[in-house]
Amino acid sequence: MTLIAFTSLFMVVGVCLRLSWWQLERAEEKRIWLAQQAERSAMTPASLDALLNDASPLHRSARLEGVVDNAHPVLLDNRTLNGIAGYHLLSPMQTHSGLWVLINRGWLPRGASRQVLPDIPSVEGSLVVTGTVYHTSGSPFVLQEEELPDNQWPLRVQKVDFGAIGEKLGVELAPFEIRVTPELALGGLTPLPRHWQDVTPMGPERHKAYALQWLCLAIAALVIFLFAASRAQRKRLTQQQGR
Repeated sequence: MTLIAFTSLFMVVGVCLRLSWWQLERAEEKRIWLAQQAERSAMTPASLDALLNDASPLHRSARLEGVVDNAHPVLLDNRTLNGIAGYHLLSPMQTHSGLWVLINRGWLPRGASRQVLPDIPSVEGSLVVTGTVYHTSGSPFVLQEEELPDNQWPLRVQKVDFGAIGEKLGVELAPFEIRVTPELALGGLTPLPRHWQDVTPMGPERHKAYALQWLCLAIAALVIFLFAASRAQRKRLTQQQGR
């Protein structure tokens, strides 16, 4: 067999083994991440004060008491549910201790036209809100950076920039949102759909399956190479014997 064949085999097997190992690493990372998420969500629900003092409050359970600002809703664009375009409705809430946070009340359909925003159901009176802490990891992908308009409410956004939205409101928002408990009826209203996607659909077992696939490809490449080499060797011996 030629040097090119050996080099190609080395590259193919090497890449497959590296990808297999990477999938195993991802499986372990995902296992740890899911375990941490489950542990945090099982903790005693915390107040907004306690969450703000937590260095890593992501996925912690929350229990807030306060009033919703119905005049300044935020619509997070490009949220689909069962293939239907819509928004996540985030409402500013002031707790009884004077702190501000966005609560994600759930999904609203977009409607036939983007020019017509959906009706926002108001929530009146003092509320007790339970849910989980959420914020995106890293910077979400958007087609272009947007500049928030002045005095335009509901405010439609492509991403949740807590600092910029808080500046528009004239308050200091918590650097995360509270995703409301799915079955909680705020102010006696029918709960909006809340199909939160905190848990990624690709779990550790899927990564392990991919790792096995890459390993099998590496073995298959090696077997094919050995078969081809053996066949070439037999052909050469036959030719030599025929001379």
